[in-house]
Amino acid sequence: MHTARVALRIPEEFLHPMHAFVCECPAVERETILERDARGDVTTLLLYVDGDREPYEQRLRTVPQVEEWTSQANSDGAGFYLYVRTTLREREAGYRDALDRDSVLVVPPVELRSDRTVRQTMVGYSDQLTAALSALPEAVDVEVLRTGTYEREDGPPLSGRQREAVETAWDVGYYELPRTGELADVAAELDCGTSTASALLRRAERRLVAATLGKQG
Repeated sequence: MHTARVALRIPEEFLHPMHAFVCECPAVERETILERDARGDVTTLLLYVDGDREPYEQRLRTVPQVEEWTSQANSDGAGFYLYVRTTLREREAGYRDALDRDSVLVVPPVELRSDRTVRQTMVGYSDQLTAALSALPEAVDVEVLRTGTYEREDGPPLSGRQREAVETAWDVGYYELPRTGELADVAAELDCGTSTASALLRRAERRLVAATLGKQG
């Protein structure tokens, strides 16, 4: 079994209208697909949306492809969960169909980011993974982020800012043993105060620990 973590840069014409909205609206940073059922003509999704609920829902009401939806606030006040049933336009379905094949699994979570990229983990035989990516339209740019052993990502996703803080802390050596980077280094890279950087890391670490222990984050 092989796995590949990939970033797909999607041309505007292939974007679902709500992913396009995420790219346009500064109040919404990304959508994360937690579960997906693509059987039949209507795709059913459970999403976590990292951003403001009100503008997102205002736009959602105007999208004709959306059959029905309901949302629920996250318990910590950041972001919200969304259950939605939507049809796909022909161009959107075209690149999805290249990846939806019997021999390849696209494993949630799948991140739909504001930079028009979709980040996802694919599992299967290496030749079938290559075939799936090769079947994508030429306009879809593919970046393979890593390959190797599959590792399950559980629990509610970090917010975009929390993930950025954790990645920055890792890069500056904050999590090295012994530590080679300090909180001040993290704050400098994030262009914020040390108290803000500390709060971001604490909240992110709480979510990660909760997910590991199977607790509510």
